[in-house]
Amino acid sequence: MSEEKKRILDLVRDGKVSVDEGLRLLEALDNSTQDGMSPSGRLGGSYGRMLRIRVLDTSDNTRVNVNIPLALAKVAMKFIPKDVSKQLEDEDIDLDQLLAAITESTAGKIVDVDSEDAKVKIYVE
Repeated sequence: MSEEKKRILDLVRDGKVSVDEGLRLLEALDNSTQDGMSPSGRLGGSYGRMLRIRVLDTSDNTRVNVNIPLALAKVAMKFIPKDVSKQLEDEDIDLDQLLAAITESTAGKIVDVDSEDAKVKIYVE
C-alpha cells in the first residue's frame, strides 16, 4: 500500500476526515497516478491548477507555505493549522466561500492582505 493511501486511511480512522471524504481522496489519488502523473502535472481542469497559500506572521517571523492541488483543496482545508485559520478569520476571510470562488475562477490572485503583523497571500496557478 502506498504511503499516501495509508495516510488517508489513518485520517479516516482518526476521525479527521469522513469516510466519504476519504473515498474521494483515494479516488483522486488513484486518478492522479493512473497515467504516472501527479495532479499538478496535468493540464486543464482543477488537476492542473494549484491553490497556493502564503502566510507570514511578522511578529514572530512564522512562515506557512501551503501548495494544494485544487482538486483536493476542500478536503485539505481541514488541515490548515488553527492559528493560520484564526488569522484568516481575523482578516474576515471565509475559506468556504473562497474555495467556491476559486474553483469557478481562472488563475490569479485571490487574496492579498498586508497588515501590521501578518501578510496573507492566496492565489491559483
